[in-house]
Amino acid sequence: MKKEVYCESKFSKVSKVIKKNSKVLDIGCSNGELQDFIPSCKYYGIDINNSVGNREMNFKQVNLNINNIPFKEEFDYILLLDVLEHLADPSKTLQDVKSKLSEKGITIINLPNDYHILNKIRFLLDKKLQLDPFSNHGHLHIFPIHLGESFLKKQGFKILKRQILEPPQKPKFIPRFIKEFLAELSPSNFSRGIIYYCKKK
Repeated sequence: MKKEVYCESKFSKVSKVIKKNSKVLDIGCSNGELQDFIPSCKYYGIDINNSVGNREMNFKQVNLNINNIPFKEEFDYILLLDVLEHLADPSKTLQDVKSKLSEKGITIINLPNDYHILNKIRFLLDKKLQLDPFSNHGHLHIFPIHLGESFLKKQGFKILKRQILEPPQKPKFIPRFIKEFLAELSPSNFSRGIIYYCKKK
């Protein structure tokens, strides 16, 4: 699945959950495209790179492997979409996130499913695994779905809702509706990833 299509689908799902006029922190915001999906919200972003261009937003360039979240405010929503797997110490960042959440705040976390069926086949055939098609840096951590959920709970989060992301584009000869059915039936084998909506315990 192309990056643009994947991100648009992910942002569309997430934006339907975020209430209007909320204060939102997007960690790993890239170019800040998510802001277009939640125009009524007060949007903040941080990223290791500065790719926001002329976009008007509260942005800070930060390396979370070295520094903490630089904003002092509390947020209604904090997003970590395809971020934790790139961090050297995701536990540290999640504890920092908890300290920045408002009392009823929601953390939205997307963990990719690197154990989908295509990677399992590639492993058996001694082929290179496709761990992150959108980044040159790859994944420092791999979260099988059941271990990913256990990890979030151990960090002090309660999972309120799970949302399955679309399956990989390949193989193209399989119709999309069949892939979506299989992803719902067996997320660990056929989903691209899971979005978790969490609150502090």
